Amino acid sequence: MMPAIAHRALVCKRHTAGASMVEFIIVLPILLLLCLGILQFGLLYQAKSTLDYAALQAARAGALNNGKSNAMKSGLARGLAPLYARTSSLVGQQQALLASNLDLMKPGSYQIDVINPTSAAMQDFGRTGEYAGANVQQIPNDTLMFRNTSVGASSGLTIQDANLLKIRVTYCYEMYVPFANRTIFSLMNKINDIYSTGAPGTEIPLAPNACYALSAVEGTWRIPLESEAIVRMQTPYQGG
Repeated sequence: MMPAIAHRALVCKRHTAGASMVEFIIVLPILLLLCLGILQFGLLYQAKSTLDYAALQAARAGALNNGKSNAMKSGLARGLAPLYARTSSLVGQQQALLASNLDLMKPGSYQIDVINPTSAAMQDFGRTGEYAGANVQQIPNDTLMFRNTSVGASSGLTIQDANLLKIRVTYCYEMYVPFANRTIFSLMNKINDIYSTGAPGTEIPLAPNACYALSAVEGTWRIPLESEAIVRMQTPYQGG
């Protein structure tokens, strides 16, 4: 009797071990993807926080330079430099700033939209010859507390409101974490086959976002991150 019981116990133990191995093999890919997803979302949170700071830097640069787009781009590159840093040394910081500027030179890698002041505000309050040349139109920036507070006919703003620079920055962030990057990329672009092993651009997206074209050209996994910033103009707004 005892050998028979021991034999049945041994067989039962082997079956249990086999079932556990099958369950582990089934759960392992899901668990791995979950861990990689947590890591990628942590990096996305870091990138979004950095972009918030970079958007403020871009707005400040614009406020000090007549709302010029080149100045705002330089401010954005400085703010995004931590995302490209590999070391904390002075050389590493310079390399990060260079890498940030080079990445922003790629078509479609970023976009800065000026939400305020609008063209209607420029129409209401723009002046020529007051600060710059006769052909340069700018919104007056000095002695705002003493200026008329009446609302402009076209913009519905006062001149004080027109001196608030508000921008929206869209930045194409590149994801690096394997499997998680292609999954998030596919979901963002509404690609049916999220497990496709092809490079970006090989699948047909149902709703491609602003970074899809750049991703397809580079073969990278980029998604758009957005941030807004608002500061008061320190120079007459000109734009351009």
